[in-house]
Amino acid sequence: MTVKDDNVAIVWRMFEDGMGGNDLDAAVRDYAPGLIYHNPVLKEMPFLPGGTAGMKALMAATRAAFPDMTCTVETIVANADQVALMYSWTGTHVGALGPVAPTGRTITATGAIFCRLERGKIVEQWDIDDRLGVMQQMGLIPTPEAAGAV
Repeated sequence: MTVKDDNVAIVWRMFEDGMGGNDLDAAVRDYAPGLIYHNPVLKEMPFLPGGTAGMKALMAATRAAFPDMTCTVETIVANADQVALMYSWTGTHVGALGPVAPTGRTITATGAIFCRLERGKIVEQWDIDDRLGVMQQMGLIPTPEAAGAV
């Protein structure tokens, strides 16, 4: 196997264990201790710790809010030290998500994760997701149709 192949396997495993499963210790095993995490949600949830502990807490909060969450890897591409993964997910919002009370609604969304790896560890990660679509499906923000937009 090449470094690129190893890195793809690491990111795929992190995603499957963290977003697709409930083994959060396994999900964070491939993160470097000094993980740099770029995600707008951290501005919305400043109480989360940094680094690997913050990533584990975010995964736990997401799983608690959507315990029936199912995730699918749509595509994954890589070069020598970077891996990009596009995904979709569905889950029922039955637990609090930060300040948002459970809505009981089933949510479907997409997102992407970009990871930079060094020596077999994820050292930096960027997450991009359809936060607007999720908030609209939760009923927190009206859709353009519901707001009367043309």
